[in-house]
Amino acid sequence: MSTNLIQVASGAVQVGRAGDVLACLLGSCVGIALVWPQGRCCGLAHCLLPDSKEGAWAMSARYVNHALPSLMSMMALRQKDLDQVEVILTGGANMLGAAGMSSGVGPLNVEAAHRSIAAHGLLVAQRDVGGRRGRTLRIDCSTYRVSIASVDRHPQELDHASL
Repeated sequence: MSTNLIQVASGAVQVGRAGDVLACLLGSCVGIALVWPQGRCCGLAHCLLPDSKEGAWAMSARYVNHALPSLMSMMALRQKDLDQVEVILTGGANMLGAAGMSSGVGPLNVEAAHRSIAAHGLLVAQRDVGGRRGRTLRIDCSTYRVSIASVDRHPQELDHASL
């Protein structure tokens, strides 16, 4: 079977099925991944900023607080399905800007993600957050394997938790 690589851009939400690999490069952004073997799909939100101050919800991941509703809608997840979903959270590095100053948005993104995940009644199964280096995140939607690599390390394979 050929593999379809789907690069998830900053602020975007994508869903993949068998044959797809979802991938993104994260710095201060956070990646929120939902792995749902029973639904035969995976979703990935590449979140740019912590919270939208506006009341209107949008189908995107520009803001962390829009990511889970977007993913759940695109994956057709219902409340009764949530105990079958594995949540992976990564990114949120405290990246240094050109002047050597930290933007501080990485830790804020991680905090917002934890709040949103808890508010939706979900638990984080795997996490690799913070620090000062970017990461890559890859999800093989055929095998439900997740790989996270720091830009300066070898990939770390995460075992799929039994759901």
